[in-house]
Amino acid sequence: MRESWQNLFDLIVNPSATFTRLKSKPRWIVVFIVFCFLSVGLAWTTAPFTEQLLYQKLAKSATSVETIGFTKKTSFVSIMVPALVVAILWCVVLSTVLAVASRIFKINKAVKFKHIFAGIVHTSLIRTLIFLVNVGMLPVFRRIEDVEETIDMQVIPGLHMLMSSIENVNLLMFLSHLHILSIWHIFVLTIAVTIFAEVNKTKACVTAVSIWLLRVSAEVMFIAVLLP
Repeated sequence: MRESWQNLFDLIVNPSATFTRLKSKPRWIVVFIVFCFLSVGLAWTTAPFTEQLLYQKLAKSATSVETIGFTKKTSFVSIMVPALVVAILWCVVLSTVLAVASRIFKINKAVKFKHIFAGIVHTSLIRTLIFLVNVGMLPVFRRIEDVEETIDMQVIPGLHMLMSSIENVNLLMFLSHLHILSIWHIFVLTIAVTIFAEVNKTKACVTAVSIWLLRVSAEVMFIAVLLP
């Protein structure tokens, strides 16, 4: 238990130490619980903004005020539960894909699915912390009534702010993930790949960017389906 908490601490200040320990002892239960707890907490915190977003979406298509009101009351559950389930499934699916890929390309046979899953869960926590920063800034830069599109909930300065002429909301959502904190996430991913796969930093960085792009693309598609 103590080592698991040490892994969490070092994930921020010394990620190399975290992934070196995970390579020998792939412990993930504590960080998984923290990840789920933060995900639920952040969903609860952003519920007023999410409800407003759903209300705006439904106002354009709902056939009655009663339908809109009912959905507005239940929006927290309808957003939080799918988001948490998808986050968990993402960790499992990505870990499976990477485990299969490591076997196909014969990359460090000593690293099994449990090692990769532990690494994915830990790096996913970085994404959650970045979202936490966005949530902290959200009430400062947005009023609840100002939220009309999904992109309105992205307040960390990103590439989307330089592309105001683009009308495609999904593309803007993707571009909104290209910001300074993304470098932190990719940096940690690169360290994880370097240690687990035992490859040079160039290959590790390319792999980390590929994983990051895959995750962001999946997240944008999920939001597009959930909030058409």
